[in-house]
Amino acid sequence: MRRTTAVSAIAVAATLLAAGCGVGSKSSTKDADKTVASTAALSGSITFQTWSLKNDKFTPYFTKLIADFKAAHPGTDINWIDQPGDGYPTKVTSQVTTGSLPDVVNLPPDIAHSVAKTGNLLDLKKNVPTLETDWVKSGLSAYSYQDVDNGASNFGFPWYLGTDVSYWNKAMMAKDGLDASKPPKTFDELVAQAKIMHDNSGGKDYLMSRAPGLGDIANTGTKLLSSDGTKFAFNTDAAAAMLDKYTQAYKAGYMPSNVLDNSYEGNYKLFTKQEVAWTTGGGNAITSMQKDNPSLVPNMVPSPALDTAPLYVQGISVASKSKNLPLALAFAEFVTNNDNQVAFLKLAPGFLPGSAASANDPAYSKSDGTTQGDASVIAYKDMQTAVNFTPPIWTDAMNTILNQEIAKAMTGKESAKQALDNTVNQANGLLTQ
Repeated sequence: MRRTTAVSAIAVAATLLAAGCGVGSKSSTKDADKTVASTAALSGSITFQTWSLKNDKFTPYFTKLIADFKAAHPGTDINWIDQPGDGYPTKVTSQVTTGSLPDVVNLPPDIAHSVAKTGNLLDLKKNVPTLETDWVKSGLSAYSYQDVDNGASNFGFPWYLGTDVSYWNKAMMAKDGLDASKPPKTFDELVAQAKIMHDNSGGKDYLMSRAPGLGDIANTGTKLLSSDGTKFAFNTDAAAAMLDKYTQAYKAGYMPSNVLDNSYEGNYKLFTKQEVAWTTGGGNAITSMQKDNPSLVPNMVPSPALDTAPLYVQGISVASKSKNLPLALAFAEFVTNNDNQVAFLKLAPGFLPGSAASANDPAYSKSDGTTQGDASVIAYKDMQTAVNFTPPIWTDAMNTILNQEIAKAMTGKESAKQALDNTVNQANGLLTQ
């Protein structure tokens, strides 16, 4: 699967690949629990750090943003710095360990988790009375962690978000007796329709074209982490049953045989080549397809993601050890207020605002009557209930293990339950290294 976006710079930040940057154990200080005086006069200066956003496209936006804030608050100054896409977790780690974390900092949930465990991020729930009404709940949930204050704190304002929409090739589906206006809504319905397509095409056409992942496990209702959020516990019977269904579908030929090897081109690529009839992508995938395969666009039909949609999110956090907390908090709120989020996302098609008030904006709540407009509205609605499935302690190495074990199960080398047991045991082992 691929999340599509026309913005290369912002896509670097949105990939959220930097799981577990490991900046140490929780600090003994209570910096995170500080209460910032909301009536304090704003003065002095702070540093604001973004991730791979200082370029020709975004620099004018941030220049104006800072100028507007300073005009509203004379006597203040904002020093904007930007870090390159590569090595960001390492850079943040260095900033934390050297006591130089910027006052206001752009962090995805996984890096924010590592920093929050050290006590270096301000608990926004204790300081922003309108937090749960002014920002979307799905985005806020991504910045609360079970292993930090039992999930009772929050460490990030949702800033720009993404989710997946399902896209169907209506011509392929019609040829094989399926109706794209009545697409699958759940995984089980997907398998049922994949069988119909397989049988009616003599095994030549595919609806399914990927192996399961962490999100599929979570969509069974399985909690990926233990109740305290410190270890993995997703080797459940429900997860095993889901993997068994994938294995049966694979053996029956409902998906390409190479989905488990290195020649697999990916779900989106196969959809673009019209070799499969379903993929997922961001809300602007139809616009992106105009470049990849314009002849396919008239046949693309969007629908909500299967079961619960995944959430991708970037946020703005406040350093708890800032020397100017009133200014830092005020500026973080300013960056992520509705007007500024909506203006920012005009430069980033396919992403969605984390401000609750955006629900009243016709750009997100009402289609313009085009298929692309329908997809955009579906994406926004999906985002409201989407879930950041990837635990903050999950790493690329763990994901490799999961993929390897899933491949073993789907090729009959071990049972689904054994594959999940092995993954959980090895992933938990990596946590202690």
